[in-house]
Formats: sequence, C-alpha cells, structure tokens
Amino acid sequence: MAEAQLWYEEQQAGLAAKFHQELSTVFDRLAETPLIYPVVYRNIRRAVLHRFPFLVWYRVEGSVVTVLACTHGKANPSKIRRRLR
Repeated sequence: MAEAQLWYEEQQAGLAAKFHQELSTVFDRLAETPLIYPVVYRNIRRAVLHRFPFLVWYRVEGSVVTVLACTHGKANPSKIRRRLR
C-alpha cells in the first residue's frame, strides 16, 4: 500500500492522502461491521475501495478481523489465491 501511495502522490499532489483516507474508511467499516462484505474464497472476504482500484482481503474469526492482503483490482486472480493460502 505504501508503493501505491507513493505512486498516487507522484500523479497528483494530495491524491495519496485521499487514497489513505479511503483505505482507512474501509478499515473502520471492517472494525464496525466485518461481515458486511461477502465471502469470496475459503472463508476470506473482499472489500472493494470505491475511488481507487484496490481490494482488501480479510478473514473474520470471532471478534478478530485479520487483513491478509491489499491488492490492485487488476492483479491476476490465481496469484492472489496463491498468496491467500
């Protein structure tokens, strides 16, 4: 995510802060209502950022939410599955 923030800041001043804010909003939502997003693979859920093409992959176990990965929306699905195993 740090690489993405650097890239966005190079594209436009202040865009990295907007990216960070949207990511924080998703994390806050996961903390409040973790079951809001669907299970898409082996008990792993996926949250989609709205303005930026990124996905947050996470697992809910009881009251614990574990973020497993944040990937670009166009990343190869088979690579993501291997990473999430």
